[in-house]
Amino acid sequence: MFALSLILVIALVAASPQPRMTHAPPHSWGNGPVRGVNIGGWLVLEPWITPSLFDGKPDWVRDETTYAKYQLGQPQPYSEIGHHWDTWITYDDFAKIADSGLNTVRIPVGFWSLIPLVDGEVFMVGAFEHLKKAVGWAKAVGLQVMLDLHGAPGGQNTWDNSGMAGVIHWYDDTRNLDRTTAALNVLMREFNRNEWAGTVTSICVLNEPNPHLSPVPAPLDFLKTFYHAAYGLIRDQSPATPAGGGIVVVLSEAYQSLEHWRGFMPAPQYQRVALDWHSYHMFEDRTLALSFEDHIKEYCGLVPQLVNSDDNLWTIVGEFTAAPTDCAGWAHNGAAAKWHAGLGSVMATPNDCASISGNPSSWTPAYRDYLTQSWETQTWVYEKAQGWVAWCWKTEAAADWSLEAGFDGGWLTRPRDLADGKRKFGVPCRGLSFENTFSDRRSSARRPATHSIALAAGGAALVALWTPHV
Repeated sequence: MFALSLILVIALVAASPQPRMTHAPPHSWGNGPVRGVNIGGWLVLEPWITPSLFDGKPDWVRDETTYAKYQLGQPQPYSEIGHHWDTWITYDDFAKIADSGLNTVRIPVGFWSLIPLVDGEVFMVGAFEHLKKAVGWAKAVGLQVMLDLHGAPGGQNTWDNSGMAGVIHWYDDTRNLDRTTAALNVLMREFNRNEWAGTVTSICVLNEPNPHLSPVPAPLDFLKTFYHAAYGLIRDQSPATPAGGGIVVVLSEAYQSLEHWRGFMPAPQYQRVALDWHSYHMFEDRTLALSFEDHIKEYCGLVPQLVNSDDNLWTIVGEFTAAPTDCAGWAHNGAAAKWHAGLGSVMATPNDCASISGNPSSWTPAYRDYLTQSWETQTWVYEKAQGWVAWCWKTEAAADWSLEAGFDGGWLTRPRDLADGKRKFGVPCRGLSFENTFSDRRSSARRPATHSIALAAGGAALVALWTPHV
C-alpha cells in the first residue's frame, strides 16, 4: 500500500505544472552588451507609472514626499504603500525578465530608504527590505543588478523622480553630499558582501543630477566633488582587480554632453567607471515635431558619439523608451502632454493621446510598427557602446512605455531574439549617409578590448538629446 501511495504521489507531482527556472544570459562589463530594464515606479514612486496611488488624493500629492505627507495623516498610513511594495514587483517579474533574454535590472531607490530622515523630511520608509529581496530574486534567475540612487537629500533635479518635485537644494550644502555618500555606504555594506558577488555588479551613484537648474555658484564642481567621493567610497570597499573584479561606478552624464567628461577619472588611476546617458525624444518641441523617419535617423546618428564616449569611459544608455510621446498621464512631471506632431499619419485619431497610451487594441498597425522599429534601432545603436537599460518594466496604463506589455503584445522584439539577429525590420541604420566599419583595438587598461567605428566622409550629423526621464 505504501509503495502504491508513493507511486501515486510521484505521478501527481509529475503531472502538475512545475515552475520553470529561467536564467538570464551571462554578461560581464566590457565584454558584451548590457541589455537591461529599469524597475520603475516600485521603490521610488512616479505618478504616471502607478496613477492609482495618486488618483483620488488632493492635487498637491504628486511625488514621494507629498504622498508621504498625505498618507501619514491617514488611519493606516502604510497599508497602501505596503501593498504596493509587496505586489507591484515580485519574483515572477524577475523570472520573466530573465526569460526574455535581458541580463540586467536597474533598481531605483531613494535616500529615504537608506539613511535616517532629518530636518523635517517626510517620506514613507521601509523599502530597503524589499530591495534586498529583489536582489535575491535577481541572483536566483541569474540577472545582474545595477543599484541606482534615484533621489538625494535636498533634491538633485526638481523632478518628481527625485522624490521632491520642484525642489533642488542638493547643491546648496556639503551636508547633502555627506548624507548622499552615507546612503551609498549603506548600499555597499549590504551588497558588497560575498553573498551578492556577481549579482550586484554596478552602482549608479546619483540619478539625473542637473546642475543647470541650481542657482548656487559652481554646482557642477560640487557634483564632481561628489563623484570623486563616491568613487573612493566604492573602490575602498570593492577594489578593482586585474581580473576585472570590482563594482562598476556609474556616473550620470548630468546634462553636460558626453564629450564634457572626456579625461574625467582617467585610467589607470581610475578603474571600472561608466558614464550613464539617458535618451528621450518627447520633452522638446523640436523632437516632438520630427517625422518617424527623422527619429530613426537621429537615433542612428548617435552611433559615433556613443562609441567615442565609450573609448573614454564605458558608456551606457541607462534610460530610454520606444514610446515617442509623453501622453501617459503625469508623464511630463505633472505638466500637460505635448502631442507628437510627426506621428499624425500613423495614428487612428491624430492629436488624441488616448489613442496611443491606453489600450493597445486601439493602436493602428502603423503605430505598432513605429514602436517596433524605434525599439530595434535604439537597442542596436546603444549596443555600439556598453548597451542599454530601458525604462521601464511595467506600467498601470501607459502600455507603450512597458517592456512587459511590449514583449507580451509582440510590438517589442525580445532581447533573446535581438541577440540572434531576429529583427522585424532587419539590421538598423542601413542606407543612411554613413557606413560603419568595425575594428578591434585596445584603447586602455579600462577594458580588455573595445570596438570603434570609422565613419565614411559625409557621416550623419551627431545629435545629442539631453532630456530627463519622467
